[in-house]
Amino acid sequence: MINSLGLYGFNTNSISKDTNVPKVSPEQTTPIYSSNVQTLYKATVAPLNAPKTVLDNQKDIQMYNDVLSKLVNSSEKISPQDNVSRQVKLDALLKSGILLNRNSNNSTSVLENLHKTVNSKRAGDMDPVKITGQVIDTIYDPAIITQTFGDIPNEAIIYIHPKDIEHLKSARALDAEGSGTCVAASVEYSMAHRHPAEFARWAEGLTSENMTVEKDLKLSSLSKNKMDAIWLLNGFETPKTDFDFNHTKLKIKPDDNALVRAKIQHNFWDKGERNIIDVMFQSALMNLGSQQTYDSLTDRRAGNFSIENQGLVEFEKTYIESVAEDKERTSVVYQNMDDDQILTGYNYDIQSTKEHIKTALDDGEDVIIGCIVTAKDCNDGKFPPNKVMGGHEMTITGYRNDDNGNMMLICNDTDDNKPVLLEYPADVLIPKIHHASYTTNVFDKFNHLN
Repeated sequence: MINSLGLYGFNTNSISKDTNVPKVSPEQTTPIYSSNVQTLYKATVAPLNAPKTVLDNQKDIQMYNDVLSKLVNSSEKISPQDNVSRQVKLDALLKSGILLNRNSNNSTSVLENLHKTVNSKRAGDMDPVKITGQVIDTIYDPAIITQTFGDIPNEAIIYIHPKDIEHLKSARALDAEGSGTCVAASVEYSMAHRHPAEFARWAEGLTSENMTVEKDLKLSSLSKNKMDAIWLLNGFETPKTDFDFNHTKLKIKPDDNALVRAKIQHNFWDKGERNIIDVMFQSALMNLGSQQTYDSLTDRRAGNFSIENQGLVEFEKTYIESVAEDKERTSVVYQNMDDDQILTGYNYDIQSTKEHIKTALDDGEDVIIGCIVTAKDCNDGKFPPNKVMGGHEMTITGYRNDDNGNMMLICNDTDDNKPVLLEYPADVLIPKIHHASYTTNVFDKFNHLN
């Protein structure tokens, strides 16, 4: 089933921006890979088996020309994200094999989902061309994904129901820019990076008038024990139809207030803030993990598996990863903590953890990790140095050895305000890792090595 090896229930909230606490010292990180197409597809896109790079049938040609025509005739033919022509991006996606990739739950391609998005009415009468352009931006460079909410300007108050204004004020969320959606944003990144057709399919469904994406899920993706899988579906209160004891169809939806946030970003987006796609994805994944209790206006949640009102805990993270990928996962906890949240030791040494991560990456997976920040990191002398002060999720997406043979981990962080990947020395980052989840197939491989 969705396994958890070690401590259970560690909270994975993003660290508040106003703490000024670095997750990893800035001098220990190196920005890599600019967002231009020449480096992007060498560095950040998973290799595809025999990618199809040519439009070789009339249907695909017609869809491509239709999408292209709508993009170049729109007010956003040049992406406001990076000032790159969306025509250039669409062509790059074709030549890289991504545009015609069909690694989606219903075997539809990226192109087919873009075509459906641009030609169908969108939720809240949002512009389908703008949304299609943002899907292209994100698949072209998943590192632009962010969890930064952005402000709500005075002109946008009209989108918020009067009864919710006071609710926002009391939650001090009216002008909140940071968020606790790091888990959801990391899963969003990994889907755009490793499963672009499924990402495009979700983007189409979540921004459609129904604001729903349907997912055919194998029960074995949650647990080999069918009763455990059923318990998880019921425990997470996930809407489902067409249930049998092998498969079910899930209905994944954002919360009711996601559309309010999306419309604000539709009309008042600033660079560095979440775009429409980020809003809808992160809401849907937060809702999925928090047992349908998430509120996009306040970034608060309830539910049965966490005593915190923000973020997702490790168990919830593993569930949404399993659903998103349709693969059973095992969560490995690397650190030991006592009841006072004092870090007391490790379950694996650094070399073993390196092998875990390397095995997953070599198998074509990203590794979403939960990292901690201690009182020592915060220079907070009021607590013991190993007191855990907070946590954050980020994604390891590659590795390399430097000139001295030291392992460097290539990472994406949705809360660093940098739309690029960063690399960290493995010996620096690994001691900060509290947990990571792996598909059961990968876990069995490195467990055999150990």
